[in-house]
Amino acid sequence: MNTLVNLFAGGWNYILAGLAVVAAVLASYFGGKKVAKTETQAKADVAEAERVQRQAEAKSDVESHNIQTAKEVQQDNASLSDDAARERMRSSKYNAPD
Repeated sequence: MNTLVNLFAGGWNYILAGLAVVAAVLASYFGGKKVAKTETQAKADVAEAERVQRQAEAKSDVESHNIQTAKEVQQDNASLSDDAARERMRSSKYNAPD
């Protein structure tokens, strides 16, 4: 009992140092949890952004291919004579006999 009284009477600096250590450990624990949660969310956000970017690039590639195909068809049609263009339209699979 006497030791306890002496500790409280003259050892406040030890008690405060101990409390400071406990507070530092608790702060680092809870701060670490917040950092880990933030890092996990950031990784998920980056993965989602990369997925959206790949999807946009794929769509752009498809549109570019379609534009190129349309230009080639337009050039082919422009190089045909009137008779050849009419014959091509008559023999097309999309032409229905009336």
